[in-house]
Amino acid sequence: MSDATTEQGTEEWTDRHGLVPEGVRMPTGYKISYGGVWVEKQVAKETFIDVRIAWSPLVIRSVYVDPIGDQAVELAWVDRGQVVTRTVQRSVVRRGRILVATLGDAGLPVIEADAKLAERYLAAFESINQGKIPRVHLARQLGWQKDGTFVTAQDSPHRVEVKYDEQKPALAAHAPAGTFEGWQAAVKPMEAYPAAQMALYASLAAPLLELVGVNSFTVDISGRSTRGKTTAAGAGMSVWADPSERADGMYSWRTTMLAAEKRLNLVNGLPVVFDETKLVRDPELVHALLYSIPKNHGQARGGGWPSGLPWRTVMISTGEQSVLTFTTDQGAGARVLTVKEAPFGTDGPESATAAVDVRDGCAEHYGTAGPRFVEKLLDTTAGDGKRRLVARHKELTEAHRYDSDMSARRAPLVAVLALAAEVGHEWGIVPFPSPLMPVWRRLFAVSDQTDNRGEMALDVVREYVASNRRSLWAPGTDNEPPFSGWIGRELDVDEQTTVGLLAQRLKEALSRAGYELESVIPSWREAAVLVENDSYRPPYLAKKKMNGGQVRLYIFKPEVFAAPEDEDGE
Repeated sequence: MSDATTEQGTEEWTDRHGLVPEGVRMPTGYKISYGGVWVEKQVAKETFIDVRIAWSPLVIRSVYVDPIGDQAVELAWVDRGQVVTRTVQRSVVRRGRILVATLGDAGLPVIEADAKLAERYLAAFESINQGKIPRVHLARQLGWQKDGTFVTAQDSPHRVEVKYDEQKPALAAHAPAGTFEGWQAAVKPMEAYPAAQMALYASLAAPLLELVGVNSFTVDISGRSTRGKTTAAGAGMSVWADPSERADGMYSWRTTMLAAEKRLNLVNGLPVVFDETKLVRDPELVHALLYSIPKNHGQARGGGWPSGLPWRTVMISTGEQSVLTFTTDQGAGARVLTVKEAPFGTDGPESATAAVDVRDGCAEHYGTAGPRFVEKLLDTTAGDGKRRLVARHKELTEAHRYDSDMSARRAPLVAVLALAAEVGHEWGIVPFPSPLMPVWRRLFAVSDQTDNRGEMALDVVREYVASNRRSLWAPGTDNEPPFSGWIGRELDVDEQTTVGLLAQRLKEALSRAGYELESVIPSWREAAVLVENDSYRPPYLAKKKMNGGQVRLYIFKPEVFAAPEDEDGE
């Protein structure tokens, strides 16, 4: 590399900072020193001057190539004796003004007036040094790469340049802290709580999905508050990332569809935690996401919007309300494993102490177990191990089919968790053995009846009406409304008495039971339990008079409330 310039006041250049690899040269007509970069410019027939391009040494340090062939360029310069590096897309480097705008705040030693000169210099610099500037694999996602490697964090083992700025905080959270032994001690109290362990196994199962041929799916940890749901999910996330509130390792259900897809797109073989379903603003988002996750990619979009974003993950959802209450489609149930038991039990102070110990320990020790698990996984699959893992998964799938069609459909998903539990302990990662088969059956064996959420929501309506009969207005009466107000009215349909419920009161009753009204309406309409009329908008929400005013009611057909005959026929 040239070691001097003709401009007075600049000092001799030697690459003391290791900006570039050995043997890199300056292109013809360019010079570099600690004062900057210059280009030789002819101003008269035999007169040349040096024109400044940059105000400190500026070079291309390396070129990154992502799995689809797109390139990024790492620039390096010196600022007050310190080396500064930034990686930008190839298209940015080729447009000088955009380069200055993009890296100006980072201290790029180029002003906009010289942007075109800098653009040409960097192109010439790279052209003459193509054999010397390293070309490095660039990862766009954490997890499995096309070359068979697995990225657990930045530069472990590859550089990660995410496509969207929103992904950067979550990427930063994926880093080790504390010690592996400290993490094992932190999760050790979970040995007594199999429901909490499922979050741990879900996190370890994510890298196994591609190997055993299982699509992404959801593990839903739901139930009453203060039972350790978020703590269990955080323990699972601590396998790979910082689960504490100070970081962005955990994601929130307060999101939009595109933002959720971008978060999922960060990973290809790692888990994602969506915390607290009570923050959901649009039930349709949950429904759409539950169907998108097993497809391993996001929605197709036009108009330049992100389209078909890929991922491979086990999504861990927490909340008092199960994600399945946001949808009535039976197919969603086959894509979700629901853990309804309290993760840390109901033993009062003992359970609370265990949960606090796990939470605090995992906030201090995290990101160490995942890399060890992957190291063991790569060693195991290097020979005949992959075939044996696949065979073991098939055995576990058969063992976890249980006794119902829905359980059989979920069996491959339960089997991935069970496989993660087995190898996690066998490889010395998880400090306790996998739960016994009766425990798995207790947690995941379900009857098909429990998956008929439309009918279950209808049971809530029946109970609500039965316990609030005095709050139903009836025609021909001048009753004063009850203290809490009317919930609806009685009316006749096909010469039979039935009930119409006020929309807001029905919505509140279902919500208290963990159901979204909007999500059960399609199921009710399919079962034809609502009175419908094309003159209504929508056809299932009627306009009726009640106590001197006009209201909107959901009117249920009389047979919904018909009392079944007793077993003796009376």
